[in-house]
Amino acid sequence: MTSRILLGFQIGSGEPVYVPLHHLAIFGMTQLSGKTTTLEALISRSGLRAIAFITKRGEAGFTSYNLVTPYYKPRADWQFVEGLVNVALGEKVKYEPGMRYGIMKVCRGRKDLRDIQKAAVEFARETKREFMKAVYEKLAAYLEIVVPELDRWVFADKLELAEGVNVMDVSGMRLETQHLVIASTIDYAFAHLDHVIVIIPEAWESIPQGKMTPVKWVAQQFIRKGAAIGNYMFLDSQDIGGIDKTPLRQCDNWLMGRMKEAHEVERILKQLLGMKVPAEEIQTLPLGHFYAAIGNDVKKVYVLPVGVPEEVGRDVALGKRSPESIRDEFLKPKVMEMDDLVWKEKYEQLEKQFADIRTKIYSEVKGEFEKKIEEERQKAFREALKKVDEIKKQWNIEEYQQTIVQLKDEKVTLEAELKKLEPHKAFKEALVKFLGTYVPAAGPPGFESSVPSDVSVSVEQPALTVKVERKSVELTDKTTEGKIAIIYAEEKLPSDKWFTTTDVVNAFVSHGWPRDPRIGPTLDKMCSWGFFEKHYAGKRPEYKLKLKPQEARSKGLLKEVEPSQLPTDKSVGLQLPRFGCDA
Repeated sequence: MTSRILLGFQIGSGEPVYVPLHHLAIFGMTQLSGKTTTLEALISRSGLRAIAFITKRGEAGFTSYNLVTPYYKPRADWQFVEGLVNVALGEKVKYEPGMRYGIMKVCRGRKDLRDIQKAAVEFARETKREFMKAVYEKLAAYLEIVVPELDRWVFADKLELAEGVNVMDVSGMRLETQHLVIASTIDYAFAHLDHVIVIIPEAWESIPQGKMTPVKWVAQQFIRKGAAIGNYMFLDSQDIGGIDKTPLRQCDNWLMGRMKEAHEVERILKQLLGMKVPAEEIQTLPLGHFYAAIGNDVKKVYVLPVGVPEEVGRDVALGKRSPESIRDEFLKPKVMEMDDLVWKEKYEQLEKQFADIRTKIYSEVKGEFEKKIEEERQKAFREALKKVDEIKKQWNIEEYQQTIVQLKDEKVTLEAELKKLEPHKAFKEALVKFLGTYVPAAGPPGFESSVPSDVSVSVEQPALTVKVERKSVELTDKTTEGKIAIIYAEEKLPSDKWFTTTDVVNAFVSHGWPRDPRIGPTLDKMCSWGFFEKHYAGKRPEYKLKLKPQEARSKGLLKEVEPSQLPTDKSVGLQLPRFGCDA
């Protein structure tokens, strides 16, 4: 590691130009200015490890680098999520009414984006305010894009960097996922690594002016505090105007290459510390040529690429060779080749990790599935038992079973009695056969045979006389029976349909009587008196008038007593039928 890095050679003089090791910003047109070649050269000669990112398909990369598995660590702080939503919206969250409040609420107590998405869906379902319902639904929709995308990729749980340039290829990911990976990598480097350079690609997009993103949130902390432990940030951008100025203020090294757009050219000219440079020169800078604002000095430099001898680079600065000839001769992309044994070892490690993960997932899914099946089985069993109890109660199964057993016993007794009569039946048949030989088919007139042609057995059945005894009961509004009898007499209960205890409670309320928990048992009691009948609608008992008030009055079973005849406010007399039988 060195505190000064050879940048290249000054145009015209061929003098070497050095830059101090510090935060750096580089600007220029993609593939025409030589930004990536410049960054690779600085990293190579700094002696530090660096991490860079490929964010676009077909992007020209470094000539020598290590591929690194993308790193991602779940986060759930609301500022981080707000930045992610900014990326999805393409605008500030503050322009979306209620969104920041919604984000803060769903992030509270969550551990990752999946939890936050579930919380947003839950809040959208439960909230009664249409405005906030729309906010939560939008937030859930944004996260529904990102969360499945994260599931598509395999991420490392630790960031391991080799010497030189390390590259994460995130070009196949959505922009939101790219931001999550880059932000997680910066955060890990700040918390766990030292003497590392982090290169922010497309800084105008990941650290934009005027709105928060996940990368911007962690980059601000890194660029403010990282230099103290030897960590530096290099910002790579196509223009200056789109980048947030907070990180740019921390950069003491500015490299400005070819730029066509007039406003961007004007911005570059303002950064040249008063040096008078025609705008056309900025617009026509050759490949690898930059204006370098280093500290208090500004110099026009040709950057020396990695692998190019210094004397060759000096020749380009002196105009003896073109930068295109250097590119064609020296700059051929190649990935670092690692020893076959190392690759084999890494492959075996990854294969083992994959097998372990697969086994773990299978065990967890299997256990959860079996647990769910057992819960459903127990639930179904309990419901079945409950249903059986209800059916038994509704159809009086136990009484039927007792009757069946009794009938079976009587059948056995009857069969035994019939068996005893078998000899008599045989005797009867023999007697008829014997007498039939001597008795003529028809006797003379006036002569009647005394021999019977058939034998029959008759059993006398006793006649039943039913005697009805009625017991008179006087009820007042001081008891539950009396209150129900009063609303029955007043015909406040439905006469043509089933009713529930709720209907009785409503009738009580109309009289100013309080709710009474004994209504159900009392109704059952009056069913046994013959005034009501009862059945079950599912689990709920329902009642119906078996004897209407008019019919009860006509039969003398219902009698209202005037208030003056009794000391109570209101009274009803009921004649309760009692049945007996007399043979």
